Amino acid sequence: ASLSIEKHSATTFVRITGCFLLILTFLPYVYTLPYYVNMILQATSIVFIGSHLSIPGTQFNQETGQEEEKPPLEKMTQKDVMKFPIYGSCVLFGLYVLFKFFKEWANLLLGLYFTGLGVIALAGLISPFLQPLLPSKAMNKSQKLKLPLIGEVIYNGVDIVSIIACLGVGYKYYTTQHWCCNNLFGVSFAIRGIEMISLGSFLNGVILLAGLFVYDVFWVFGTDVMVTVAKSFQAPIKLVFPRDWSAEVGKQFSMLGLGDIVVPGLFIALMLRMDVHRAKAAGRRVTEACKVFFYSNLVAYVLGLVTTVVFMVWFKAAQPALLYLVPAALLSAVGTAAVLGQLKELVAYKEEEESKDEGKDEGKDGKDGKDAVKSEDTPAAAAEKDSEPAKREGVSTRSRSKKD
Repeated sequence: ASLSIEKHSATTFVRITGCFLLILTFLPYVYTLPYYVNMILQATSIVFIGSHLSIPGTQFNQETGQEEEKPPLEKMTQKDVMKFPIYGSCVLFGLYVLFKFFKEWANLLLGLYFTGLGVIALAGLISPFLQPLLPSKAMNKSQKLKLPLIGEVIYNGVDIVSIIACLGVGYKYYTTQHWCCNNLFGVSFAIRGIEMISLGSFLNGVILLAGLFVYDVFWVFGTDVMVTVAKSFQAPIKLVFPRDWSAEVGKQFSMLGLGDIVVPGLFIALMLRMDVHRAKAAGRRVTEACKVFFYSNLVAYVLGLVTTVVFMVWFKAAQPALLYLVPAALLSAVGTAAVLGQLKELVAYKEEEESKDEGKDEGKDGKDGKDAVKSEDTPAAAAEKDSEPAKREGVSTRSRSKKD
């Protein structure tokens, strides 16, 4: 299904930003921007695009010719966000040990794995652009395939063409570790991550950001683990920015980890969806002027990146970007809410449950502090009791016809 973003998602701005991001990716072949300028512009563009793509809306299905709801976001629970820094630390230290003893084999296998994921992520981004060029029903007919350890996969002809088109990028990256191919995959991972994952609530966002703040500071300042893994791991888990082509090997590029884009990006995307929710709840048309929390957080993100670069140049050492990005995000959100007089609304903000059935189950369990209503005491149950004799006599009742 080709994506058709709702009008309030600023479709035109997203497309323009996407073109701008593509230009920035290939610009070093012609002109080398100062690395910090390129880094800030690319990271901000990724967050802008991913945030707008995460807004609930509709998409046009080429196979059926009808509009349909976009798939729901993958929502993180409070347990998920609390465990995330712990799991992240375990994985990071595990990679550190792996690279200490089996660096060559680790890069061989993990590089192949992440290259495959990169091809799929990049194909997912270019598929909507190929869709109008391949409008035939045969190309857009959905197929299902069951894969071991993965489960059922739904795809169509356009997806296959997109993957084939991206295989060349994957081969080039895996054989040469070319910086441009790395960035194409890294950008795809970051946009898709921000687009598909939801923090669920403001409090979840605060917990995640606070946990990863400690995680980033400890592993960068307290040990050499983070820097060692980032430099040793030959996978598109970071963006690299050319600094000086004439410099010695190892000093030609600067890097920014994808976590420094995706983690703040998830929070900024949450603020954007809250802006949309506020506008709709007030019965207003969603415009750029309504996106107060989003733009204040986006500006704070840029200032956080600038601060990171300043301290990196000052101390001439790697800096944990989340040390500056997390306070920028949280202070921006709280400050904006304080100015608007909506602190309570901000703290209480929670995105809707994935399904109504979950809400019903919670009501039955009395989790919300209310006693569950017995089904036999409801009017519907009483009516069902009254209709039982009629059903036994073969009389067609209203409840029977509804059931049929």
